[in-house]
Amino acid sequence: MHREPKTLEEWKSTLLAALGLVIVSFLAWYGLSRLSDATAGDTIGSFASVGLLIWIASQSWYYVTQVKSPRRLLLLMGVSFIQVVPFLFAAVYGAFGYNDNCVIGAQGPADILYFSYVTFTTVGYGDMSPVGLCRALAAAEAVTGYILLGMFVAAAVAIYARNHSPNS
Repeated sequence: MHREPKTLEEWKSTLLAALGLVIVSFLAWYGLSRLSDATAGDTIGSFASVGLLIWIASQSWYYVTQVKSPRRLLLLMGVSFIQVVPFLFAAVYGAFGYNDNCVIGAQGPADILYFSYVTFTTVGYGDMSPVGLCRALAAAEAVTGYILLGMFVAAAVAIYARNHSPNS
């Protein structure tokens, strides 16, 4: 069993990795959600979708195989699953464009980000709705939200149970 990090120095690499994830997801959302109508569309959106799938697969592989500390895993999962994934999905929605090309009712990047969080958490208020290829993307985001948020809660409960068991 690996020793859990206790000092700031031991947490430094994990915190830098988390910060890197946040910065990259913000830049992807900022850049792709501001494409002009002439640039955005099915081609850019499809490439962004493939990039998102590769990112999710690589991060899942990394967490499962490389991160041995449960507390580090919980922090990285929390940052990735609660902040990074919705931002990246919003970036992909933005890459498909506005004017009801992807999400009916979305007028700009903030609306797309809102739609992404509502879809990821499966709240689904119904004030905006996906069309075309974005319908499949929204369904994938909802399923991803179910799975990733469930994994995050399971990891948190496992750490709590380990630290509060009668044998500890």
